[in-house]
Order: sequence, then C-alpha cells, then structure tokens
Amino acid sequence: MQLEDLDLELDEKNLEGYWAADRSPSLEPAPTVKPHLWKWNEIYECLMRAGELVSLDKSERRTVRLVNPGLKERVRSATRTIHLSIQLVKPGEIAHAHRHNMTAIRFVVRGRGAYTAVEGEQFFMEEGDLILTPNWSWHDHYNGGNEPIVWLDGHDGPLVNALEVGFFEPFPKSQQPIERPADFSSRQFGLARPAWNSPTLKNPPLRYRWADTYATLQTLSGSEGDPYDGVLLRYVNPLTSGWTLPTMSCEIQMLRAGEETRSHRHTSSTIYHVFRGRGSTVINGEKYHWERGDCFVVPLWSWHQHQNGSDTEEAILFSLSDRPVLESLNLYREEGR
Repeated sequence: MQLEDLDLELDEKNLEGYWAADRSPSLEPAPTVKPHLWKWNEIYECLMRAGELVSLDKSERRTVRLVNPGLKERVRSATRTIHLSIQLVKPGEIAHAHRHNMTAIRFVVRGRGAYTAVEGEQFFMEEGDLILTPNWSWHDHYNGGNEPIVWLDGHDGPLVNALEVGFFEPFPKSQQPIERPADFSSRQFGLARPAWNSPTLKNPPLRYRWADTYATLQTLSGSEGDPYDGVLLRYVNPLTSGWTLPTMSCEIQMLRAGEETRSHRHTSSTIYHVFRGRGSTVINGEKYHWERGDCFVVPLWSWHQHQNGSDTEEAILFSLSDRPVLESLNLYREEGR
C-alpha cells in the first residue's frame, strides 16, 4: 500500500494523518480582520435612508452593521468575536421585545427621550450613557421623545454563533411590562447595596451615566494616565470589580489636548467609536484620521498608537474589546515599545 492509498482510506473514514496536515508553525498571529475606518457621515446617511425605507413593523431592529473587509466572506461582523452596529429608533417607535443568549451593550451617541427596558426595568438613554443587556434578558426599546435617537449596538454574536450555541425567543407582546422601579438595579448593585440581600445575578443590567463617567475623566485628566491609552477608564462589573461582561470589555479614554500615546499591541481585538474630538491612530504603520462619530477597528496583535489632533480640545474614544475571552483562556498577551 502506498501512502496516498492510506490517505484516501483515512479520508473516506473521516480521519486524517498528522503528516497530511499543514505543519508550518505560525510564529505569531496573522489576523484575517483588517484595520478599517468607517466615516460617520456615510454611516449616518445610510441609517437615515433606512429610517425612511425600513419599518419596525417589518423589521424588529433598524440597524446598520459594521462589516470588516477581511470578514466579508466569513462572519460579516466587525471582528471575529464582536458585532457592532448603529441603531435608529424614531419618535414614537417601539423596537419589539425579545431575548437571546448573546450579551449586548448600548452606547448612546445621538438624541435623548428614549429608554430601553431590560428585565422589567426602564433605563432612560442620554448621550454618552452605556447600558448593559446581559444574555437571556428580555429587552425592548421605545422612543417617547420628539427626536430620533441613535446608539451603538455591540454584542458577542459572532462568538456565540461560532460555538453554535445561539438561542432566541420573541416576547408575546411588543413590549414587556415595567415591573421594577426606576434605578432598581443601581440601588441593588451599586456601591451601597442592601446588606440582607445576596445578589444571584453575576451580570445585572446596568446603566453607566455619562455625567458620572465624564466627571471621572475630568478628575483624572491631570494624572499621568496610561502611556498607551491616555486617561483610560474601564466600565467594571460592580459585583465583581471585573470585566464589564464575561465576553466583552467596555472602556472609554480621554486623549488630552495634543497628547500622543506610545505604541503597543495585544492579542485582543478592539473596536473604537469617536465620541468627541478628532485625531489619528497609526495601525501597523498606516495612519487613520478620525473625527466625531467615526468608528475604527484595531485587529489583534497590531501595533497602534493614538494622537489627539487638537492642541486645545480633548478627544474621547469609547471602545469595545474581547479581552475577557482571551484572559479567561490564558491567551492574552501584550507588548509595548
């Protein structure tokens, strides 16, 4: 028998010999995700056109998602683990209630007067607020204001789908009943909480108010900061002081006037949204110029550094990464220069 004959027999039996596999070792990661910048004016224009053409009666959600050019033939998401889209809800509209075992976040970028309901609690939305929707939580959205509201939708759907463990369930009605008082979660799970109550939730629904976040950024603006990210804050789980969510870390950073960071790289992928200001990020030697509303992705193991483009104004970047996944698998690595 020749080796080729053995290979054919193994293949027929759904087996394979080690000698037949590609044994070229990879000295370091070579991500298929590409660095990319999405301009806000293009995103917003398409989103407004969708607002005219797409009814929430026909589509549960009106979103425009970011598709990484390196993943168009694969998962069609921003990275291999994280989906990011921009959602529009017009005045008077309801985005119907449902739940899924994808973990999601909302970061409000334009408008006010709306709320998202999570597990029977209303979370009102202001620009700069971050709202968490833990997996398998009933949630719906309603805009009771007089202007459109736009927010970032981030979730770990690509990871969930890669594991083939997705679940989804629609709610029997368009909206879930509001059964909890305002600020219920912040009072139950905040810094001062009921001493007689031991929380059973590991990841409660939460709202991180922009007013509180910005006050902390301002307080720390005179500090040394992080050499690679400026004044960097991480949204932590108040019950564990750990990651925002098991699969995603949400962070926000201030680049002070004229600030330029050092370069580093890490094995987590990061998606950025420019909340305020203008500047540039160099990714693997290529400079990407950004301004308010733009989104860009830094693939894993890519050298990158940020620079504020103004000598008088701050720049603020919101970001979402899969670092918790890499940390939990003992695959996170970082180096700087």
